[in-house]
Amino acid sequence: MFARVLKIFGIVALCAIFIFAAVEIWVYRNREKIFRSVQEIVNENLNGNLEIGDFKFRPFYGGLGLNFTLSKVRLTDSLYQKHNKPFLEAELLHVALDLKGFYKGNIRVKNLVLQDGSLNMFTMRDGYSNLTIFQSGNKKKKDKKEGNGDILDKLGNLRFINFSVAFADSVKKKYYGALFHDATNIITLTDTTTNASFAGSVLFKGLTFKPEKGGFLVNQETNIALALAYDSDEKKLNIHPSILESATRDKIGITGDFDFSDTIRNFSMNFTANKIAVKDAVPLLTKRLRNQIDSLGIQAKVDTKVKVIGQLASQNKARVDVEFETDTFNYELPVGVLRNLKAAGKFTNQADTTRVPEIWNSTLIAPKVTGLFEKIPFTFKFSVKNFENPRAVLDGRVDADSTNLGALLDETRYKFKSGTAKIDFHFNGSLKNFYNSAKDRFDGKIIGKASLNNIAMDYVPRKVKLSRINGDFTFNEKAVVFKDLHFHDGHNMLYLRGQLLDLIPYLFGSPKPLRANVDINIPKWKVTWLESLFAARTNVSTKKRQKLKLADLLDNAIDKMEVVAKLDAKELQYRLFTARDVKGQFTIKENAVSIEYFVMKAFGRGNFRVSGVMDNSGKGQPRLAVSGRVSNADVHSVFSSFDNFGQKTITSDNLKGILNTDFKFEANLNNNVRLIPSSMKGDLHFDLTNGYIIDFEPFMKMKKLIFKKRNFERVKFAPIRNDIRLRGQEIEIAPMEIESNVLTLYLDGIYSFGNKTDINIQIPLSNLKKRDSTYVLDPNNEEKKGGSKIFLRAIDENGEVNIKLAFRRKRDKNKQKDEEPEIDPATIEK
Repeated sequence: MFARVLKIFGIVALCAIFIFAAVEIWVYRNREKIFRSVQEIVNENLNGNLEIGDFKFRPFYGGLGLNFTLSKVRLTDSLYQKHNKPFLEAELLHVALDLKGFYKGNIRVKNLVLQDGSLNMFTMRDGYSNLTIFQSGNKKKKDKKEGNGDILDKLGNLRFINFSVAFADSVKKKYYGALFHDATNIITLTDTTTNASFAGSVLFKGLTFKPEKGGFLVNQETNIALALAYDSDEKKLNIHPSILESATRDKIGITGDFDFSDTIRNFSMNFTANKIAVKDAVPLLTKRLRNQIDSLGIQAKVDTKVKVIGQLASQNKARVDVEFETDTFNYELPVGVLRNLKAAGKFTNQADTTRVPEIWNSTLIAPKVTGLFEKIPFTFKFSVKNFENPRAVLDGRVDADSTNLGALLDETRYKFKSGTAKIDFHFNGSLKNFYNSAKDRFDGKIIGKASLNNIAMDYVPRKVKLSRINGDFTFNEKAVVFKDLHFHDGHNMLYLRGQLLDLIPYLFGSPKPLRANVDINIPKWKVTWLESLFAARTNVSTKKRQKLKLADLLDNAIDKMEVVAKLDAKELQYRLFTARDVKGQFTIKENAVSIEYFVMKAFGRGNFRVSGVMDNSGKGQPRLAVSGRVSNADVHSVFSSFDNFGQKTITSDNLKGILNTDFKFEANLNNNVRLIPSSMKGDLHFDLTNGYIIDFEPFMKMKKLIFKKRNFERVKFAPIRNDIRLRGQEIEIAPMEIESNVLTLYLDGIYSFGNKTDINIQIPLSNLKKRDSTYVLDPNNEEKKGGSKIFLRAIDENGEVNIKLAFRRKRDKNKQKDEEPEIDPATIEK
């Protein structure tokens, strides 16, 4: 039984093979006739011409059947002679005909392979389209056989190998182009639906809807897997879940619907991508969109969903809605780095639904963005409106404490020990270009407030230690205002109010110097900042640390800031100098202090006013240049306050009296704010009343020579007025009279803080008259100036000033010798 079945099956198979072979032999013998018949039918359905250089019957290419390979194929439209652009060109075209329709006279292409060629579709400026090639002429329409149908209905599966397709519409200014490296479109039919599965490797040359904005997918390599379905009854095209894979291996999911049932032609498309990097996604977009996204400067991986809704027949743009959620990423600012940023939000190009979708109607909203500014946590909400000129709006808050402030500002320079800081801000402006260098201004508006709570910190380069820093600030892009900032500098409690101008533009690149206007109140001021101001900067090693921009900017800001300050202090102490009711105004700029004025009560019941400059700008040695006036001052206090002006010959212990003086003084300083004697220079006019010199060593030495019984231990003077010039360590004393209770003398010469003291002393012989406690001071008595005199010289010898008898007054070499008689010291009162 089984053998009989096999026998029957074998007979049937042999018959089928014989019949199929017979058909193939018939087709091969009649291939020319069949092919030309097909070519004639195709031309009948075209408003153009199909040219074929050669063809071959290949029954075994792609399986047994009616298979042909055509070469040098060209399909042209009726106006080809005018524009010279073939509709289709192909080096090779492989065709497999459907046998079922062939025997009925209805030729249908089962499989079509286009290789090494191009398909060019276009619409010219006059409205002509070469797609009219598929519209038969009137005469040919009459001769068409019923059932032939349109040529597009006769195409089956398609494969493209190294084949480019392009469409250009010169009227609507649209362009689509692609090179199919190897792509296949498989067609399956149902009663009402044509299903297509298109897959392959495609180089997109661009999808351009508006030339001025550039095209999508310009020169982008992709792998495509599209699933399409067209319902001919409903006239609707559906894109089932499909995948476009970019050159960076990112997969973009695609779905969509197109309605061709009316002239409006509504459509919607959906795109999804997971963990796609912004830098990999933007090349798929138009140049304008790339520039807009690049202007935000965001580089992150994003999960995104895109929905596009529009009308193919409308001139209006399609509505685009985007939902996104970023992975963590960093964003670099000119003043530091925002780290571990994470954001989720939405974008639409139709924020106002009563207006058409447009770039100026676009909005991006991220309701919560979190991250770290270096190590300081922050959160803010973010939006961008009008992408034609993108402007960002941010509302945020920064919370910091001593554990992360140091890392922000560089812990080698700023050491925070305790305290917290909070900043709330609102920003509206350019997100990428904060600073407009052409206009030298911050490009945007910013307002905010900051609060400092019990911060303690050390500023290492200047050895400044601050604690109990408390205060509130308000700020905008032009100024930072503080109404009550107070802190302790280790010795004093300082209360400040004022404003800092142009801080934000400076931080983002403005060349304008920082300026501050400050009112300072110090109840009890112990001055310690002069040493810090004039000290050499501590060199902080930059090894093994990352250079932080904000810290560098703040260092430069501190060094270059111009501070105009008004000072009010009830008490002041600087080393031995003390004062009260201090008021002043000064300017600090580039490590130089310019004193507009300082007025205070000092030196007992005296008044002291001074102005000048203390300069440590680095252009030379630190330098002091001041001028001022001292009135009604206790001379003892003056000398003790200024540490006896750096000399030991005459000290505050030797002096009493009331001093009024106008002075100018300048000198170089060392880094300990000590005068360098050799650099001193000054002019002084003084008026000393009720003056006393007590236990002055040169006078005690004078007593050994003359007037041994008089009270040189306590010498009282009549008012002394004179001008003194200081050059280096030498004081040039103009000729002056000193009338005292012990003697009247005249002196001039050089008093030196070094070893060059050389003073001429003239003692009139009228001093021989007895002077006791009843003596009345009688200055400027002409009778005393005449007559014989004793000449003495005060000379520095080995570091001590000794007074010696001079038998004549020391005179300049170009003057005549003094002809007055010599006086024997033995004749002077004993």
